[in-house]
Amino acid sequence: MPEDKNADMVTITRLRLEELEADREWLSWLEAAGVDNWEGFSHAQEMRDES
Repeated sequence: MPEDKNADMVTITRLRLEELEADREWLSWLEAAGVDNWEGFSHAQEMRDES
């Protein structure tokens, strides 16, 4: 079977996994609330792109 680069395995702590899951859940709530229409959203994107 050919190796799928997207199926690479990594190891993280359970605590880090829980943090990532909580962050993803919070992001989902923000998106549902329309955060992409927030006046600071484009500024945050620029900050991310510059980092």
